[in-house]
Amino acid sequence: MNLPHVKIAFANGELQAINTGSDGVLGIVATAAAVSGKFELNNPYQLRSMIDVANLGIVKGSVDNGRLYKALAEFYAEAGEGSELWIMGMDASIKVSEWFTPDGVTGIVPVQKLLDGAQGKINGIITCYNNTTAPTVLNGLGDDVITAANTAQSFAEDYTNRKYAPFFVILEGWGFSGTITDLPDLATYNYNRVAILIGDTEKQTQTGFTNYGSAVGILAGRISKNSVHVNIGRVLDGALSNTYAYVLDEAAELFDFEGLNDKGYLCFRFHQSKAGYYFSDDHLATAVEDDYHFLTRRRTIDKAYRVAYNILLDYLLDTVPINSDGSIQVPWIKSVEGSVENGIAARMTAHGELSADSTLVDDKGVKCFVDPNQDVAANGELAIVVQVRPYGYARYIEVKLGFTINNE
Repeated sequence: MNLPHVKIAFANGELQAINTGSDGVLGIVATAAAVSGKFELNNPYQLRSMIDVANLGIVKGSVDNGRLYKALAEFYAEAGEGSELWIMGMDASIKVSEWFTPDGVTGIVPVQKLLDGAQGKINGIITCYNNTTAPTVLNGLGDDVITAANTAQSFAEDYTNRKYAPFFVILEGWGFSGTITDLPDLATYNYNRVAILIGDTEKQTQTGFTNYGSAVGILAGRISKNSVHVNIGRVLDGALSNTYAYVLDEAAELFDFEGLNDKGYLCFRFHQSKAGYYFSDDHLATAVEDDYHFLTRRRTIDKAYRVAYNILLDYLLDTVPINSDGSIQVPWIKSVEGSVENGIAARMTAHGELSADSTLVDDKGVKCFVDPNQDVAANGELAIVVQVRPYGYARYIEVKLGFTINNE
């Protein structure tokens, strides 16, 4: 006997793409060391500022916690003090792929403790790995990166189905060899909840330290302060807070960031005549034809999922009025459809997160449909279709420029 529940499946393939509130709450999972009486491993902590970081004893320049400190400092430099962030430290002996894999003893996935501790508020997990030992490189990346993408995708899908709290994962392009041709094309995978970032705010080779990771704190900060529909690379938002950006030991603007972007990686770039650095785009590790290839799409649909779930949960085990032919009565259907559409419109369209057609008076950027011809009385199942309208994005702007002798 199955427990009564609301189940929402993500429709895909509908966009036919060619080759506010708590929406920015993120979690950082990082290799770290415990700080006696202040910071324990495998324990979730909620932060609001760098004062909270100091209170945990996580300090700049620490051999064990230096990378975590850097990520947190860059997060708050980008997102601003007061932004909610959750963190959890992991022992250095555990690989990132294992953070998303059931423990062989307990059967529990390590990062689930962070997600559960935040009570479903976390919308994205950012990884921050720390290992100064030169990685084993496979296809241009540390040999655990693609494995981690696989385990992260599997766990994210499983957790969403069980807990109704969808999230995405940002991985570091750990151990990037520097050769783009060696890198796997991320569009060949189906990890539409995972992105990989290459590039850092420091050179790979530092005095007495070698860093094989990425500037995940800057990325997390930009995601945190953006609405779900806003691309992390939007130029109107201004340059990122970091003064420097590198790929290995080379300035990011001198590296082939177009090549990284073409293979689906998140990376830094610059724009001619604009000061500072920007992100290239917001690809996820999946085919371009996937409706959720871009982080904006993923964040938008995930928010709609959360809103729809909370609304429809009120209808669980509700009485459904039935006509003599077994069909569902229309007034009840209209009530359900209206509740979903108005709820999503109030939480998303009203905040500019869905694209409503301004030429149509009643268009809300969301449609809900309940087929009246369902035999709910016999099987207890109610099928509902919810569709939301995302924005398009001006990724390619082509201008024809020339002379004229008049203004006609």
